[in-house]
Amino acid sequence: MQPRVLIIISFFYPHLGGAEQQALQLAEQLARRGVQVFVLTRKFKGLPAHETVRGVPVYRAIRTLPWGKWFALTYLFSVLWFLLKKRRSYDIIHCHLLQGFHSLAAILMKALFKKKVIIKVGATGPISDFRMMKNLFGGGFLLRQTPRADRLICVCSQSAREALQAGFLPEQVLQIPNGVDSSYFKPLPRAEGPLTVVFVGRLDRMKGVHVLLEAFKQLSDAGVAAHLAIIGDGPDREKLTKLARDTGRADSIRFCGETADIRPYLQQATLFVLPSFSEGLSNVLLEAMACGLPVVATRVGGTVDLVQDGVNGILVEPDNAGQLYQAMKKILQDKDLAKALGVQARKTAVEKFSLESVTEQYVSLYQALVPVKNL
Repeated sequence: MQPRVLIIISFFYPHLGGAEQQALQLAEQLARRGVQVFVLTRKFKGLPAHETVRGVPVYRAIRTLPWGKWFALTYLFSVLWFLLKKRRSYDIIHCHLLQGFHSLAAILMKALFKKKVIIKVGATGPISDFRMMKNLFGGGFLLRQTPRADRLICVCSQSAREALQAGFLPEQVLQIPNGVDSSYFKPLPRAEGPLTVVFVGRLDRMKGVHVLLEAFKQLSDAGVAAHLAIIGDGPDREKLTKLARDTGRADSIRFCGETADIRPYLQQATLFVLPSFSEGLSNVLLEAMACGLPVVATRVGGTVDLVQDGVNGILVEPDNAGQLYQAMKKILQDKDLAKALGVQARKTAVEKFSLESVTEQYVSLYQALVPVKNL
């Protein structure tokens, strides 16, 4: 018998941001491995209260009121009520993100019923889970309780350092990266055509798209003929569209909006760029590398654990359009370098960050926390 696992996450399928995608993929892989796993998430209008998604039972039972502290309180008690009702159905509570009062409810169940609790930290730096929690109603109290969890999962070395600073003991902190489906995200022969630089992500300041636009202008001014595809949406889209027009290079820049499947864009691109000011361990960076793309990314968060400068990509400082331009130019003008970086990028994604490898690490953790003899 495998330990029975309840994954809690505020947003889940069909909402598929980075954290939600990782939770769905992990749950699906666990179910395939024979682990009894189910998901608790928030109730949204138009979505069923209970359904099975890719072989995983999903309960949309977290009900909330949309007003400040009432949101926090209703969220907390809704999760706690579900955990109490289902307490005989799980051995481990896996909080897929620290943010959210599900972590406090899980720790209460640990105290009351000796349930094992795992909490994952998704973001680092200026928007780390630890910093964001401090701004929430009751967040300071919650942060003081989180070291009671059995394990804190960090996706990168920076996150692990932040966890130690937050009061976790070294033996509580375990580094397990995000995973990528390298059988789905894989290289394809690229059609002949113009050089194409691709960015994928939320259009807000933290993603650094404004820096990318300035670097792309410098690239064009230097006579490098390329196209820029910006995939995603967000609060800064209108501002960035205007900035693109102001560069005088709008004809070479395309805002593609959100898409359900970024794979075709990655498989036909020449270069992937991630100019973020803050990252945990970027899913889309993993996906681009799995597609065999050379990458240029900023030296932040988990990116430095993933990209080895000059080997499987190029690292630049955040908010430095000049460095970004030079790195892009170097790759776009040197086909041999681009190919070598892409080959090593694919190798890194497959060997160190495959979904299978990440799932195995979680299964080993679950079994260590709840040995078979205790089931």
